[in-house]
Amino acid sequence: MNKALWASISAFCMWGLFPIYWKIFIGFSAWDLFAFRLVFSFITLLLIMIFTKKFKVISLAVKDKKKFFWLVVSAILISSNWLLYIYAVNTNRVLEASMGYFLNPIILIILGRLIFKEQLRPAQLPSIALVVIAIGYIAYHTNLNEFPWMALSLSISFALYGLIRKLVKIGSAEGLFIETTVIAIPVLIAWPFITGNPLTILTDMGLGKALILSLSGILTGGPLILFAYAAKNLKFTTLGFTQYLSPSLKFLCGILIFKEVLLPHNMVGFALIWTALALYSFESLHNTQKTRLMNRKNL
Repeated sequence: MNKALWASISAFCMWGLFPIYWKIFIGFSAWDLFAFRLVFSFITLLLIMIFTKKFKVISLAVKDKKKFFWLVVSAILISSNWLLYIYAVNTNRVLEASMGYFLNPIILIILGRLIFKEQLRPAQLPSIALVVIAIGYIAYHTNLNEFPWMALSLSISFALYGLIRKLVKIGSAEGLFIETTVIAIPVLIAWPFITGNPLTILTDMGLGKALILSLSGILTGGPLILFAYAAKNLKFTTLGFTQYLSPSLKFLCGILIFKEVLLPHNMVGFALIWTALALYSFESLHNTQKTRLMNRKNL
């Protein structure tokens, strides 16, 4: 197994097991945990920028008004995603969070069509139809309070973030450093007015939990750096298959570790989404092989 594949598997496994990490801090508000994650991520990335001497790249990106604007938008999206995800774990909605990340590949196809006017291949339509049916089925059997808004918010915010980062030409670590800096400033200003003094909150946690929380910067930056390495060195089809490790592990955490209840209508929804993903994966693999054969014939 090559290094890139190990990097991809490691990144998605770390993301998939993240709920176990955040469960350590039950009793503390999602806002505080999000803000600490942001601050520790900023410190970790700052050290990486100093070590790799990337400040010239960052300076050029900030001076480029168009690039900086889109990085600000992506910063808002990824920080919203982080906050929602921590809130989902803290409120025992890990299964709903996993549903959001299972939806992500199909949401990307839909956004590609709506935003970039990408042509859909006919074989992709059943996958999209199944996802729409799944969401409609769940909506029909729930009221507005029980509808999986969290799943949709997580999937759409992460999909939009991915699309923007695909368009903005900047390294993974450099881009994330700018994003965390942009969000960290207003968060640090607002923090004392929202929940109180951050130092007092950190002290109340105790030394053990505070030290574990300080690792959130590494646990945030590490998978992203591994993913960036994998994305550069793996075929997209391979990367696409390994991405399902993350929501699968989240789902198993919710069922086996946190003992969350999977309601019948949500189980049907999951089944439809999994079927859509199976069709999507098979179609993507078949299309890649077909394209490869055509290219060989044209040589």
